Amino acid sequence: VFWTGPPPGSPGFAEHDTGMPTALKQLLLQLYARTYAAPTSLDENITDGLPDMRFDLKKTAESISLDRLRAPLESQPMFALSQTVVAMESLSTIAELLRARLGQMREAIGGKSVDTLERLRDVIEQVAPMGRQIYRGVSRGMLDLEPIVSAIRNKSWAPKEIGTQHNAYVDLLVGHVQQLIAELHKLELPEHVCSLLMDEAVEAICEQLVDGYSYTKKCTDEGRALMRLDVNTLQAALRKLLPNQTLHMDFVDNYIKAFYLQPDDLLEWGRAHPEYSVKHLTGLVSVIGVASQLKKKEQQELIASLQDASLEAHR
Repeated sequence: VFWTGPPPGSPGFAEHDTGMPTALKQLLLQLYARTYAAPTSLDENITDGLPDMRFDLKKTAESISLDRLRAPLESQPMFALSQTVVAMESLSTIAELLRARLGQMREAIGGKSVDTLERLRDVIEQVAPMGRQIYRGVSRGMLDLEPIVSAIRNKSWAPKEIGTQHNAYVDLLVGHVQQLIAELHKLELPEHVCSLLMDEAVEAICEQLVDGYSYTKKCTDEGRALMRLDVNTLQAALRKLLPNQTLHMDFVDNYIKAFYLQPDDLLEWGRAHPEYSVKHLTGLVSVIGVASQLKKKEQQELIASLQDASLEAHR
């Protein structure tokens, strides 16, 4: 319900959501490998009976139909959020209980199966990040931002005069957040879950704003000022709606500031901000290059340098 990408072990899994923590991504891939590993790839120090357990585990995993499990949840309101919270909070409680007993387990087994306990500890450590990843998917699924992003893409950011009125898409975004807060309130969810969901919702909005702005081909100083006005207005409205929550909007703030850079400074800025995709950086080159009258070849060389920097940062 909350994950639309390919499962672990399938092509594209690692690239589907760059916001997934690396440690969680690696753990999911390791669990997949341990479940479906061929007997020849098992550890050399394997104990009697473990191959049979691995075979049973693989057989059980293959018998589980995710589509069948997902089907009854898809008809539930808000991406089956109530059921998701019950499941995730129950898992978190179990993880904390196991964490508290790890020392006793270690004493009980002595030097045997230490590796197994370490793997269990690794899994326990990733329960909280997994919960955040799940709530991340739910919150993003509840926001229909594509029409708003489309409006940003199709807007001209080259006005000749500085305006004093923000764009209409800001009001639409605020309305989306208001509706989401009201729906969460009806479900009477734990406060920390609501806070986490709204954190992810604000982050998703910032990412979509940057995606929209990255399609800009021409931007005057007045257009940059209008972008800043839109974001400031949105921030002020969100602070009123979420007075007890810290708003993490640096992702869109820093991107708009980058529109004011000179071409010579953009490569260094890109290296210092690996959180932006090549598409985002290419959008900056298009705007800054036109404003600075860079030749097409110079723009292409700058884009190539930014692509290399991005690849280096993500190795």
